[in-house]
Amino acid sequence: MLCRLNKFSIPFRASISDNDIDDFKHAKQAFSDCYLMSTLETLSHTPNGRSILKEQIEYDDKNPKFINCYLYSPNNDRLKYSIPTDTALGGYEKLYNSQPNEIIRSMDISVAEYEKKYKAKPWICRVTDTFKTYAFENNLPSHFMKVFTGVEPRVIAEKDFNLDLNGYRAEVMELFKRMDKEKNHSFVIGTGMKMLDGRTWHVYVLEDVDLENNTVTVKEKRANHPRKMSIDTALNTFKYVVGYFNDDLARTESQQ
Repeated sequence: MLCRLNKFSIPFRASISDNDIDDFKHAKQAFSDCYLMSTLETLSHTPNGRSILKEQIEYDDKNPKFINCYLYSPNNDRLKYSIPTDTALGGYEKLYNSQPNEIIRSMDISVAEYEKKYKAKPWICRVTDTFKTYAFENNLPSHFMKVFTGVEPRVIAEKDFNLDLNGYRAEVMELFKRMDKEKNHSFVIGTGMKMLDGRTWHVYVLEDVDLENNTVTVKEKRANHPRKMSIDTALNTFKYVVGYFNDDLARTESQQ
């Protein structure tokens, strides 16, 4: 199931389609993989993010009943995970029954297998893995983004000992100003101990910033409905922001 590849060396013959990528907007969270689902959706918001989604996920050209997902090891090797879509991979039966989107399901399994091998997940996330069925649960967006794209994301306060973003107001507002100006962005925003929608430690798609109306729009992947709130409410509720602007994800010629 696992192959080791040289970074960016393999031609992509059966990439997922634009329709597949658009479906990320409608797919709902089945387990505790909010960081994964919110990341996949927010990458679909930018041209370079969509290109990376097509690079990193493909239908196998020799067997279309398999999806190949690519992740980067801690040594930056590009790894391929081939996941069957028509039969349940052993140990993941519940996921096959609960997540109808076969692309997201395949990525969930790939991340679980990756974490079993490398145990690279931040320690604070590994603490609860003993009590979880799947290793893709309980993760930091920045970790998954780097493993999936090969690019370090922009991060504000993700691992800091803060309850909300009030102490980072100046830094966040600078980011929001750029997001308001450049609509091609792929960011998520997460809670910590503070609760929103009845949940703590939850990750949302950061869909839009509107400084003129002093609002942000976020999206929770279980209900899958956008929610608009004032910037002050967001700063008082959320703990961190993680993601990319479109230019951050541009590939060089040597990476094609």
